[in-house]
Amino acid sequence: MNTNDIHTLVGYDRWANTLLLEAAGRLSSEEFTRDLGASFGSVRGTLVHIMHGEGRWLQFWNDGTFAPPVNAADFPDTATIAASWSQLETDRQKFIDGLTDTKLATQVTVGDESYTLGELIQHLLDHATYHRGQVASLIRQLGHTPPPTGFRFFRSESR
Repeated sequence: MNTNDIHTLVGYDRWANTLLLEAAGRLSSEEFTRDLGASFGSVRGTLVHIMHGEGRWLQFWNDGTFAPPVNAADFPDTATIAASWSQLETDRQKFIDGLTDTKLATQVTVGDESYTLGELIQHLLDHATYHRGQVASLIRQLGHTPPPTGFRFFRSESR
């Protein structure tokens, strides 16, 4: 993995997150917060989990500490999530813009294990993709059609 790959994949992540957040914004407040028995309960809970995961890892890469947990109830609607996510995207882009291939190969210790920074970034991006699939499923359970967020669709739109 190199910096060009990271820029592409982070762009994809931002695009897919935005599409799902927009789709969630078309849900009623009750649908948005309804506990559907998913890993993080609701569409809101799962979106907040994705956003918080991205923020926790960014903080770790910047200063070696993980941000404390957040409460999904602190985000009553998609507008509050979007505002936090927008700032996170700005901060993440600054971090990504400062990466070099050498930095991506740097070893980073998490707990008792060591990974390259590139591997940890890939982990984060995979994590978001996994949970976006859950959000899409939850939106379907609520009787709505989620947008397609596959990488191929991103590439088709970004050419």
